[in-house]
Order: sequence, then C-alpha cells, then structure tokens
Amino acid sequence: MIRIISGIFLFLLFSNPCLGKGESDSGMVYFPEGEFEMGSPTGQGKKNEHPQHKVYLNAFYLDKYEVTFSDFEVYLESNLDKYPTITGWIDRKARPDMLDKPIFGLQWKRCRNYCAWRGKRMPTEAEWERAARGIENRIYPWGNEEPDKTRANFGNCCFIQKGKVLTKTGHFKKGYTPEGVADLGGNVAEWVGDWYDKKYYEKSPYKNPQGPKKGKYHVIRGGAWNSLPVYLRSSSRYGDSDSKDYYGIGCRCAKDANQNYKPH
Repeated sequence: MIRIISGIFLFLLFSNPCLGKGESDSGMVYFPEGEFEMGSPTGQGKKNEHPQHKVYLNAFYLDKYEVTFSDFEVYLESNLDKYPTITGWIDRKARPDMLDKPIFGLQWKRCRNYCAWRGKRMPTEAEWERAARGIENRIYPWGNEEPDKTRANFGNCCFIQKGKVLTKTGHFKKGYTPEGVADLGGNVAEWVGDWYDKKYYEKSPYKNPQGPKKGKYHVIRGGAWNSLPVYLRSSSRYGDSDSKDYYGIGCRCAKDANQNYKPH
C-alpha cells in the first residue's frame, strides 16, 4: 500500500511540466522550447510590429503574476539602501490596500535589479510575446475576444488615485492566458529586457532574440489601467525613457528553464 501511494505521489509530481528546479507551478509558468510567430500580419497592427516573423526560443519560466507591493516591501527590507516607489507607501511599508496590487512607478533598472535579487531576470521581448500570444497567435493574452471589464483593468481616466485605480494581481480570471499567466494585458504595463528599435523585426535573429545591442529606450509591453484596447494586444510594443517613474509601468520576472532558483 505504501508503495502504491508513493508511486501516485511521484506521478503527480513529475507529470506536471510546470514543476522543476525547485520552482512551484503557483509562482511561475513553464514555456517549452519551440517556435512561434512574433509580430502582426500585413495589414494589421502598427508599423513597428512588422514584419511578422518566426522566432525560436529556449525553454523558460515566466512569473504568473506581476511583482506586487508586498514583494517589493520584502526587497526593501533586505536592501536598506533602496527606496520605495512614487506612491502607495507609508514610510517603507506598503499601504494595506496596496499589498496585493502590482508595483508601479519604477525605472527599468529597478525592475532589473529586483529580478536579479530574486535570482531571476527580466523577460526578453520575445519571451513576453510568446507568453501573451501562445503558439496559436492569440490577439490578446486571453484569446481573440475584445477587451472588456471582465478581462482586464484598462481605459480608466485619468489619474492613478494613489494606486486605488489598480486591481489586485490575478483579479480578472477571464484575463489569464490558457497557460495560466495573469494580467499580461492591462492593470500595469511591464518593462522587458530589450532595447527598443521600431525596425528591429526587420533584422531580428531567428533564435532567442535579445533585442538591439544598444538604444535610447527600453521596450514596454502589455498596456495599463489607462490604456486604450489597442495597447492590450499581444503584439503591441513601444519604448520610452528609462529614467522616468511612470504611473503605469510595473515589473515581471523570468528565468531560464535550466537555471537554479533560490527564492528570498
């Protein structure tokens, strides 16, 4: 009987492809290596989304949720030389109503540093789009249905209201990707690791593109609480200054599938 129970346990543990390297499937979502189509077809999307092209990625993990105020509070407790973001705090503690909401108002390098502290990294632009559109070319992260208030937090005017306009991470169950990633469209947009080049797709490599070697801005993905629906599309991309503490940009981390992970 003990052998049977042990066998069932091992089957359940190792039959889940999202488990590995000490990582639970509740924290990150696994994406196997393989090919997908990146960008928009001719006649659709914006100019910087063309040409649509095939990309091959190694296996990777992506955080299921955006980094929250609660997450960042722990980071501040361990890094006394770091400082809170632009609003939502009482001294170095997150306001109680903000704990489960996505962090915002942090520069690109602060997202990079946070992910490194977690033993992770920022996702590449290609990894982010692979997670958002899947291999079936979803128009939006959840599918092809137009955005509405059951799927995402978007289209709100015009102020952050000290963070009250945001929703808790994972609130919109209909907005999850089929793989289980929450809030890739709306709430806060997200920094990714790549430099921005509006013509990068014309010269992007087929395997594991990392973006241009240098640039003026970094790429932002995902749309935010105040975005129009067009910015929630899986292929929508833009770049802006890293030095500004934006009220609509947050952070999500990734890691290589073969990378050991030691959570803080």
